[in-house]
Amino acid sequence: MDEPPAWPQPQPPDATTADAAPPPFPGLPPAPPEPVWPAEPQETQLDTDAFKTQLDPGPAWPGADTAPPPAAAPEAPAEPEREAVPHADLPPPPAPVPEPPPPLRPAPAPERSPQIAEAYGIRFLCGADDIERVVTEVRRRGKWARRLRGQEVSSASAPALLLIGTPSSGQRRLARMAAAALAEVEASSGQVRSAHAEDLREHGPDGLRAALEEHAGHVLLLDGLDGLILDEAQGPAYASVLFRARLEGVNDTALLGTCEPDRVGELSAASPELVTDLRAVRLPDFSDAAARSALVGLLAEERRLRLGSDAWTVVNREVGTLRPRGRLTGARLVEAYLDRAAARHLGSAEATQAIGSALSLTAADFEGLAAELSGR
Repeated sequence: MDEPPAWPQPQPPDATTADAAPPPFPGLPPAPPEPVWPAEPQETQLDTDAFKTQLDPGPAWPGADTAPPPAAAPEAPAEPEREAVPHADLPPPPAPVPEPPPPLRPAPAPERSPQIAEAYGIRFLCGADDIERVVTEVRRRGKWARRLRGQEVSSASAPALLLIGTPSSGQRRLARMAAAALAEVEASSGQVRSAHAEDLREHGPDGLRAALEEHAGHVLLLDGLDGLILDEAQGPAYASVLFRARLEGVNDTALLGTCEPDRVGELSAASPELVTDLRAVRLPDFSDAAARSALVGLLAEERRLRLGSDAWTVVNREVGTLRPRGRLTGARLVEAYLDRAAARHLGSAEATQAIGSALSLTAADFEGLAAELSGR
């Protein structure tokens, strides 16, 4: 029996055959060679100079200068790592809106010097009301009442005023102006008659009625009208007498009643009908230093007195320190202050020889005079 052929034994690879392909098996056709792909070209048709643009490095268009490649920018030093900030990706907050500037304070109103009214040769230092207008109203009302005289209507009664002010605030001077205005239109005699509340209390309401009849055709200055109605037990009866005499009948007495400034509201509540019929007139407040200085100037002109600048310096400084004493108050106090200064001036020999012309008062005539009159 024949022995099978022996398979060739594998030989150890050597350096020449280590990379060679293994031999085919016997009886099999040799393996086809593996396809060899061509190497990938390094450039394409688009990489030629003909397709380059001005933005490409290197020569592009014919005649173009070959620009050297731009130098690489130096690397910036690496910034140190920052700690993570919460909400760092949010936009920054808006800038704060500045607060509007505070509003400017209004400029203080300039101080108005007291107004001086003049009518029928009488000068008057006005308070809150225009005295020239008041006198005009009195004259027109008197003329109207005279035309209606003889008719049983309340409009035929003579004018009536409620003078609001402290004692000696110009009540008598204003009564003289009203009397002159009524005399101009033949509605009054031009005379001023006076009656005080203390004198009328003795005779009661009937005494007040008799006084109105007695002074018919004149101007009656009733001093203390507020006290007569508010402080007396028969106050409502006094108010009724005035109300009936003026509004329910025909009265030819021009009435000027006085009232303290702090009692106007009380008087209006106690007798609203009467207060409504009276034309209210606010007189100057002579507790104010400016009003006192203005009155000094008015009285000085009437007395033909001249005050130098040094005298006015003392007056403006000391006139506000005057203190009332008894009946010496209001305009009477200021009048006494000026008269005392003129008396001082007349005590000198030089002034005695100058009597008959205007006197010029100096600071020495007013020095310490306010304290002297005030009893200090």
